[in-house]
Amino acid sequence: MRTMEILTERLCLKEYDKSCINDFYKLKSCPSVWTYSTFVPVQSMGEAELLLNEQIVSRQQNKGGFMPLYKRDNGQYIGEAGIISINRNADRCEIGYNLLPEFWNQGYATEIATKLVLHAINALKFERVEALVLSDNKASCRVMEKCGFKCEGILRHFNKHDDNYRDVNYYGIISSDINSI
Repeated sequence: MRTMEILTERLCLKEYDKSCINDFYKLKSCPSVWTYSTFVPVQSMGEAELLLNEQIVSRQQNKGGFMPLYKRDNGQYIGEAGIISINRNADRCEIGYNLLPEFWNQGYATEIATKLVLHAINALKFERVEALVLSDNKASCRVMEKCGFKCEGILRHFNKHDDNYRDVNYYGIISSDINSI
């Protein structure tokens, strides 16, 4: 696998490596980041190290996955984003992002999600990009809409967390849609 780096006006997305462990642990152990997720925050650095190693291997095997996201001006870690799953048989992929709370509501999610869509369609030649967002995560639903995604349906009781079922919005954007973003 070749090393990938994606740049936007304010952000840099590049490959995780073992030196990222402290930033990775900060993100993966922060409960508020995972409020709208099935991910259970890690409780130890050891758990984080195992997850980081899995993430690195997944990317090396071209299976997709998250990559660390930094501010370009000062190199500060703000979270992760990436093409998190790939289906080459159907020429489609799924994107995702997770930001530390202090970087919410500053346009970073929209900026990186838009760049990921353009990269997936223009550079990687995917026909379709998808994203799954919990229906009650209004901020991420708005990010998807700003990026040109269409809500193609609601997957009722798709997610279960603490014995509660939650609906998920299924978003999609296809190559002919990107002229509008």
